Amino acid sequence: LNFLFFLALSLHFNCLVHSLSQFGLSLSSNTKRRFHRIQHGQCSYTFILPELDGCQGGGSPSQTDQYGGSRGGASVVQRDSPPADGEWSAQRLQHLQSTMENNTQWLQKLENVIQKKMKPDIANIPPHVVHNQTATMLEIGTNLLTHTAEQTRKLNVVEAKVLNQTSRIEIQLLENSLSTNKLEKELLLQTTEISQLRAKNSRLESKVQKLESQQRGELEGMKEEKNRLQSVVRTQMAAIDALERQLRVASSNNTALQRQQAQLMESVHTLINMVATTTGTHHIFAAQTQVWRDCADAYKSGYSVSGLYHIYIGNRSEPVQVYCDMETAGGGWTVFQRRFNGSVDFQRSWREYRMGFGDVLGEHWLGNEALFLLTGQGQYSLRVELKDWEGNPAHAQYDRFTLTNERQQYRLYLRGYSGTAGTQSSLASHGTSFSTRDQDNDNCDHCKCALMLTGGWWFDACGFSNLNGIYYTVGHNIRKLNGIKWHHFRGPSYSLRSTSMMVRPYDF
Repeated sequence: LNFLFFLALSLHFNCLVHSLSQFGLSLSSNTKRRFHRIQHGQCSYTFILPELDGCQGGGSPSQTDQYGGSRGGASVVQRDSPPADGEWSAQRLQHLQSTMENNTQWLQKLENVIQKKMKPDIANIPPHVVHNQTATMLEIGTNLLTHTAEQTRKLNVVEAKVLNQTSRIEIQLLENSLSTNKLEKELLLQTTEISQLRAKNSRLESKVQKLESQQRGELEGMKEEKNRLQSVVRTQMAAIDALERQLRVASSNNTALQRQQAQLMESVHTLINMVATTTGTHHIFAAQTQVWRDCADAYKSGYSVSGLYHIYIGNRSEPVQVYCDMETAGGGWTVFQRRFNGSVDFQRSWREYRMGFGDVLGEHWLGNEALFLLTGQGQYSLRVELKDWEGNPAHAQYDRFTLTNERQQYRLYLRGYSGTAGTQSSLASHGTSFSTRDQDNDNCDHCKCALMLTGGWWFDACGFSNLNGIYYTVGHNIRKLNGIKWHHFRGPSYSLRSTSMMVRPYDF
């Protein structure tokens, strides 16, 4: 029985060593071997038990818990991933060594107990006791083998988990490799597109350089053309200056001729007076010695022929030469504006419009000051005669015509419109100031009507009429905003052929 007992112990220990050897462990490297001999009667039995130097017993609970063991029989704690490669092998070896140390210490304690039991009465052990002890030892060995198998199973589970985790890592690495390859392809495509864009950019830069060179050439050509045009403009300006000088000379000559005509008229009047004094028979000659304040007085004195007359305006001692219309609408009209051939320039200054200009028998402007003094003698009416290039006549008549003095900018007031030059008046009637190119008195806030539409006129806010604009001949009189216009007769851009403006007393 003792033989069987120790044989079971030896077999159990050999099985444990064999199990450890499967994990690459050996007791010979870490333990010392002791020979145990027991004498039982005539038989002696020898068996080997491992013995560790400096054994503390019990192992490391923390390590046991860390790698799948339990202090109170708890289940194995699973890990999502194994430790690092070298660290995991060392930890597994340490765990197995700890387990082996526990088993060895337990066996040593068992051996000590057996020896203590066997020494006093090893010869008197009953067979049934040996049988019970042997069964107990076999059960203990079986439990040890079961525990070792359980540890082995747990190690296999951990190893399987490690392999699974390794497989997942390999799959992830493969996926990362595929993603990297995809990114490399996309990078290659982007690099190719960048190269193409650079090529396009180079072509565009070359085109831009060509366009810049062309534009520089065109700009140089335009600069040359500008210089040429400037020289032409300077030449034209010089010619205009020369023409203006000639025009001033002609105007001075015309003024001299007018003075000569006035002198001749005075001589004629003197001769008439002399003849009338010597004969006393011709009432017409005697009539010339009368003083007329307007053409209506001359008409009432029996003079019904249109032409040049001398009138005395206001308190002036010198007579004023005027053209009297003795035929239109009953006669007696004193004309203060006439245009019919464009021989006189109406682009004049404020002073010239105030004093008057032109030929009384031809185109002329009587003068704002003379007109103010004339209409200040009583209540006067205004009549405007118009004719287009197709020969169609028209007129506009106002019952009341009032003109203020120069301090009030020769402001015009009209009342009582009638006529054939439109259903309504083209001339502002609510008190419009007179404007010229050098004195802007219109009601246009951001413009100068006398400069845009030319001439001197009662422009209001540029308005519907300007009979002192530029004279355009037939064929050139269409679409001319700065011509001689009367809006409600032929529209805003039709330049008329002839005009005349005249006044006579309202009670004529």
